[in-house]
Parts: sequence; structure tokens; C-alpha cells
Amino acid sequence: MKSSFFLRIYFAAVAMLIMASLHAQSLKSLDENNGFKKYKLGSKFVLGYGVKHKDPDGADKIVIDYLKETIGDIPVRAVELYYLKDTLAKIIVKVSPEYHAKLIEAVKSSFGPPTQDISSNEKANFDTTFSPHLYKDDYLWKTGRLRLEYFYSYPKISGGAYGVKNLYLAYVLNDYGQRLQRVQRGANSAKNF
Repeated sequence: MKSSFFLRIYFAAVAMLIMASLHAQSLKSLDENNGFKKYKLGSKFVLGYGVKHKDPDGADKIVIDYLKETIGDIPVRAVELYYLKDTLAKIIVKVSPEYHAKLIEAVKSSFGPPTQDISSNEKANFDTTFSPHLYKDDYLWKTGRLRLEYFYSYPKISGGAYGVKNLYLAYVLNDYGQRLQRVQRGANSAKNF
């Protein structure tokens, strides 16, 4: 009887180790991808992507909405590139909201389960700071260098004035906030006076 108990514990421990190593390998592939398709985080500004416009936060933003990219069989609507001092620091890949279920399954099958769930919907604690009329599914896959965020916001009640849905993937360098602060500080330096 004792031997069967220890055997079950042994197999459970081995299974957990295998699952942990598979999850680590999938996060490693996210780190190796280093962005979306040909847009790589940390790369320098490419003039052929378009004209830079200042984002309200202070980053230089390029919107590419003329591409024919897909994620598997899911079409991409637009790609937004955020540059800080001509270095690509954030990529937002916008997808049509009707593909939300397919997209989350594709991301989970490619990179494993999310490392963090910060959703505010029926399944999670409701976050009143987001919006009283919207739910959000928000999952993070975080590596040592970057993070991937799946974000889907949808109305509590379909239709009406609050019926706007939003779906995107965001690839962001982990130190994006610090880089953004340095750029904002540099805009008002003593050299300007």
C-alpha cells in the first residue's frame, strides 16, 4: 500500500517537472522570437515603415495598416510600432475582435499558459478602475527580456453605446517604462535653455 502511494507521488512529481520544462521552453521561444514577424524589439528605426508621429506618452509611433500579415489563419488589421530614441521598444498587433477565442488558443498553444492573469471579468475579480461597462481578458507571458500581453475588452451587455470591442497583442520590452521616463526627461533638458 505504501509503495503505491509513493509511486503515485513520484509520477506526479515527474509530470510536474516535465510540464515546467515545457513551459520554460515555450517562453524561451517567445524570447527568441523577440517580437512579431519581421518587427524585432530593440531594432533601429526603418524609414520604409512609415512616418513617425508623437504618441501622447512621448514615444514615436508608426501605424502600419496596409500589411497582409496573419497569425496562423487570423488576419492582422494593423501593427503599431513604438520607438524610443529610434529603438523599437513596443509592438501592438491589432486583430479583429471576432477572432478573440482563436487568438488566445493560438498564443497558449505557442507559448504555454500565461505567467500572469490580470483580467477583470466574471471569472476574475472585477477591476473598477478599467470601466464599469466593460470586461477585459488580459494575460501576460513574461520572459527575462520582454513580455507579451493578450488584451481583449468587451462590453458587459452587447450593443449600446458601450459596445466597442478591442483585441490586440502587445510585445513590450520589460524596461519600457524606464526608457520612456528617460525620453520624457530628455525632452526638457537644460540644453534647451
